[in-house]
Amino acid sequence: MPPDFVAINVKRLCLSISVGGNNAARILRACTGVVDLAFWVDYLQGFPEHPLLPLIFPLPLRRLSIELSHYRSLFSEPAAWCDTLTHLDLIFWSRETSPVVPYLDQLPSLSHLLLRLGHNRAKKHSLLTILSACKGLKILVIYDESDRTEDAVLAVDPRVVKIRYPVNVVRDWETRAKLDLNCTWSRAEELVQKQRHAAAQRQRWFLFILEPRLRQYPKLTILNQD
Repeated sequence: MPPDFVAINVKRLCLSISVGGNNAARILRACTGVVDLAFWVDYLQGFPEHPLLPLIFPLPLRRLSIELSHYRSLFSEPAAWCDTLTHLDLIFWSRETSPVVPYLDQLPSLSHLLLRLGHNRAKKHSLLTILSACKGLKILVIYDESDRTEDAVLAVDPRVVKIRYPVNVVRDWETRAKLDLNCTWSRAEELVQKQRHAAAQRQRWFLFILEPRLRQYPKLTILNQD
């Protein structure tokens, strides 16, 4: 297959953990037009002396799925895709009691963030830090191994939703790459809309209950206690 054909026509690419580091590097050098990349190769472990950034730096990425430590290695210098990346999917291979995601302030177009926490647990303060670092974030999805939904986590912000960890991760990525109507992003957007509606309903109910007291005590001041 001519190299130019691959560079021009390959826009979505999934390199799973079964792909070796050398093969992954060769593929990325050929597929220079990729806008949606899943990079699940344990490249840093196999090639600690070879930085990953030069392989991903020139790509015109809009969507990226990658393991956390590999993600962290991509910011030694600003890449062009930092301005265009809208969807970020982070995989946690190691245990993180309080997930920390750096460099979000360097991704001004980021609107969708997915944390594949697995058996890890999201902490409220950690999620608040992530949300404050990424001002334009519309959706924060947490993939969780359990079916149990923790109210404290979901109450952080209506943009935060929890979804059961998919059985087939490759198929899950494919549905998102194809913008399937039943993909994780679509389902998360519906959940966020419902949570925003519920939050607005609670606010209206609160004001309905409070209004008579405000009329009775016009000088009453509401203090916001965190």
